[in-house]
Amino acid sequence: MSQWFEETAAGRRKRAGIPQDVRFKTKIELAMEMLDRAHERGLMLFQWVSGDCAYGDAHEFRKHVAELGKWYCFEVYYDTHVWTDDPAWKVPPVMENRRGRKPKHPKPTEGSPPAVTASSLVSSIPDHQWQRICLREGDKGPREFEFARLRVFEKRNGEPGPASWLMIRRSLQTGDREIKFYLSNAPETVSISEMAWAGCQRWSIEVDFKLAKGEVGLDHYELTKYRGWYHHITLSMLALAFLKAVQRQWGEKMCVGYSS
Repeated sequence: MSQWFEETAAGRRKRAGIPQDVRFKTKIELAMEMLDRAHERGLMLFQWVSGDCAYGDAHEFRKHVAELGKWYCFEVYYDTHVWTDDPAWKVPPVMENRRGRKPKHPKPTEGSPPAVTASSLVSSIPDHQWQRICLREGDKGPREFEFARLRVFEKRNGEPGPASWLMIRRSLQTGDREIKFYLSNAPETVSISEMAWAGCQRWSIEVDFKLAKGEVGLDHYELTKYRGWYHHITLSMLALAFLKAVQRQWGEKMCVGYSS
């Protein structure tokens, strides 16, 4: 049965004209490839990398971005675990008359604090630490939110990671305050307004995708061949890039600055 399925899949790939070197890749794998390509070619200068929880929850992706010397500000889930103090894990000492391999990996000690969820830290932030920041002008007026941030230690694959920022965003509506959480490896000298701008750039990406589908036909195709699909997507993205370049040249309404 499995052999028949493989032969059928291979036949479909051949009829669709899909190259042999094209294989399935996850969103994280594709993101790493695009990021590496942009970094190596050096044609697009950038310092920040942002994304939603699907990317923020990928520990290896956050690590990869940091190793490239870039700053990330990824949205993470409310139950993401962090440490508010140095967990101070240590490699256990070698016990006398103990058989087996020598311990190499650090473990929590008696004085190590427990990790806590991001959502549990919201109530500990004083009111005066929340800052109202205007990100940009939206279709329904300025997009304003309240932001606060704390220095934490990340938890990566169950172990302590580097010191980072945990940024929290909440809406201005007191009746229904939607709360979002972000992790960022930006230096301590970076202002919260800049970090808020970077973390919320994914909203602009979603707007651009909506624009691409509505204005340049990104999703308007009925194709059975890989080459035709590739040409359509490439031309649609090229048209979108042109429109965005013109929009930038003409100038956009921006809302800059923040108030406490």
